[in-house]
Amino acid sequence: MTTDDIYDLLAEAINEIIPEAWTMARLNVQYLVSGHETEFEGVYLTPSGEVVPLPSAFPIEAIEAIQALYAVRQNDGQPNWNHLHIDLSAKGDFDISFTWNQEIQDEDDHFMKGGTVAAWAKIRAEKYGNG
Repeated sequence: MTTDDIYDLLAEAINEIIPEAWTMARLNVQYLVSGHETEFEGVYLTPSGEVVPLPSAFPIEAIEAIQALYAVRQNDGQPNWNHLHIDLSAKGDFDISFTWNQEIQDEDDHFMKGGTVAAWAKIRAEKYGNG
């Protein structure tokens, strides 16, 4: 699967999950590499300007596409990422950006090693502050 194939699949998944007419969608995806966990959240804009949360139950194909995208970018020597942001217009304009969030990775590492919520709350407050 090429990067363009993956982008097309993600755009199609966004389009299909929105249950009404829309003009713009913004999707944020958090990808936890160690557990291959993928979390979707976002919003879309209706033609009347109402901001509506995106349904979070994306199809398995979208989850697999995120995993494939991570692998393709790793194989191409691209920088690590654990968060991506997609803007999609109903006309098909597509923009994607990738970022690395160390806090997300630290949290994932903590829980993969059997850490507790209480311990993570303390670590997070000390390292990243309360907000």
